[in-house]
Amino acid sequence: MAANFISNLPPAAKIWAAEALAGIIVSDGVVTGEELALLRESIAFLDDIEQVGRIVEKIKNKERVTLEILRCERKMAANILMSLAMAAMTDDKISPPEVEYFVYVAGKLGFDMQFAHRVIRWGQDFIKLNKEKKTLVTIGSSANAMYQ
Repeated sequence: MAANFISNLPPAAKIWAAEALAGIIVSDGVVTGEELALLRESIAFLDDIEQVGRIVEKIKNKERVTLEILRCERKMAANILMSLAMAAMTDDKISPPEVEYFVYVAGKLGFDMQFAHRVIRWGQDFIKLNKEKKTLVTIGSSANAMYQ
């Protein structure tokens, strides 16, 4: 979800979002395979090879990424934050250090802590609903048809 959204952003916002994603990934000190796959998809859309190298190096060093303020349309900013929330929960949870960094990211987009926490709750609800959807599809796929 995040990678597809990032691919449609203006160039400067693509770089910013990829850096924010890298920061979220390393913020808890654990980099999972799912997170790396998501990052690979996200940086694949960047044109600047040197920038890609810097982002990869920060991940390797588990270095917290310092972000500049990203001034953009409010709708775009909200969508970036929501996309990053989904990315933060690729392992179905969000740790306290990830929450702290996410609030930092939200601030760089011009949002307050309250809004950041609301987006996190939305992301958690989305994950729960997506799990339930998968369960229902599995049950529905193996159920015998009972036409009436």
